[in-house]
Amino acid sequence: MKTNLSFDDIAKEIIKNEKYLKIKNESHHGITRYIHSMRVARNVYKVSKKLNLDYVSATRAAILHDFFTNEEFGSNHGLIQGVVYPDIALANAKGEFKLNKIEENAIAAHMFPLCMTLPKYKESWVLTLVDKVVAIYEYASYKFSYTKVTGKVSTALSLSLIFAFNVLFFCISFIVVLLISLLLFEYNVFEKIKNIIPKTANPDIK
Repeated sequence: MKTNLSFDDIAKEIIKNEKYLKIKNESHHGITRYIHSMRVARNVYKVSKKLNLDYVSATRAAILHDFFTNEEFGSNHGLIQGVVYPDIALANAKGEFKLNKIEENAIAAHMFPLCMTLPKYKESWVLTLVDKVVAIYEYASYKFSYTKVTGKVSTALSLSLIFAFNVLFFCISFIVVLLISLLLFEYNVFEKIKNIIPKTANPDIK
């Protein structure tokens, strides 16, 4: 694998794909789905590279995480969309590109905990968290910042959205801490059990 790849080096294969470019015409957070995906991907690239992770896989997954069109939802609306669309995006991505396990999991799990797929890799967690931070910024900056009638800042809507996402972040943080605590607890118990079990004096004795 080449080292020190730029964001453009990683993105060029995907952003020239004809089917992928359809998301340029899809509305998302008050902007286009393409702009949102690029903003998420550029930040994932920076964060994952800073953390010495597989930044190529993380960035590719970020570019592809919202690879779907609104017509693919069918009759699904509201919160149900957040549950089903990661699977649609993953299916579209797999249909057009060769993905590794990190990329597949990161795309499928990026809406956690709304979706039930658990992020298995550090790169998946980076995409999940960065996507939510970017969503807060975009909703507050574009979708809810100005009312269509008066053109004035809709502070209540922006603050309400930020509050809602903060609650979501709290839930995610709680889940992460809980999982780590359970793993540590299991490890300690395992060590105690090993110390309790008497060692065989002579393993050759039957």
